[in-house]
Amino acid sequence: MPDLNLLSIPVLLLVGLGLQRVRGSKRVLETFVIFLTYPVLMLTEAMRLELRLASVSLFSLVYLSGCFLWSRLTSKGLSKAETKTVVFNSTFLNSLFLPFPLIYAFYGDLSAAVLFSLPVMVIHNTLGLLYLSTGGGRKTLKKVVGFPPLLAFLFGLVLHPLDWSGRSFEMLHGFGKLTVYLSLLLVGLYLPLSRRSLFFFSSRVTRTIFLNRMVFSPLFVLAFLPFFSDQLQRRTLLINSLMPPAITNAVLISSFGLDTESTSQSLFLPTFLSLGAVLALRALGFL
Repeated sequence: MPDLNLLSIPVLLLVGLGLQRVRGSKRVLETFVIFLTYPVLMLTEAMRLELRLASVSLFSLVYLSGCFLWSRLTSKGLSKAETKTVVFNSTFLNSLFLPFPLIYAFYGDLSAAVLFSLPVMVIHNTLGLLYLSTGGGRKTLKKVVGFPPLLAFLFGLVLHPLDWSGRSFEMLHGFGKLTVYLSLLLVGLYLPLSRRSLFFFSSRVTRTIFLNRMVFSPLFVLAFLPFFSDQLQRRTLLINSLMPPAITNAVLISSFGLDTESTSQSLFLPTFLSLGAVLALRALGFL
């Protein structure tokens, strides 16, 4: 089964690229994932949550803070728009759409990945947008409270003390796991297809984003790995540290009139480089 999942990664990425020609497919698929399959996955994972893995969620906050502070330092001398582009893309990684399929293919267990992803996605869609817009705190609070995966996860924690081992639960959990496959389609749908997207090292902005994500990020995580004894936790964190910027960043950056071209360049080839780096480390026995 893991081999089949691994082979599905390039296939679904290519299908997603092809779906870019289908009008409305991106919005429909993203809505289906964020409002249905991902909340179901969060619900079922929370219902069977192992408390020994909870430290991953706490570390995700430390990780985001470290990435934010470092990217602020490395963007000194840039314009305000360029600084926000660097900080946003260096801090908010693809914590769902690419690492979930990889982790599930390698280990068949998403428990640690879910716990790392949830805080990242909540902060990305709240404080991250607040950073881009310098908007009010009330809107941020509404986005936090109304984020479907978070609500599902909290409800799952309420149900956690009960016994969830029946066939109905497994079917529900299996439906939630569709997130793994649909997320690969979304990666393909969001990847910007243009000649300019190939030049990810053509400016200081793109170079800084790439080095922050592919050099500082894994080094930061490696420094903290000795604090985690669980092998699944360690490998999940390392895979996430090698991820490119979140694929939705291109849309968000464009919405706020920031550097869309640099963001596109930081998504296209770096996504494939991240995938290649993870697969290479897996082949060498490090993951």
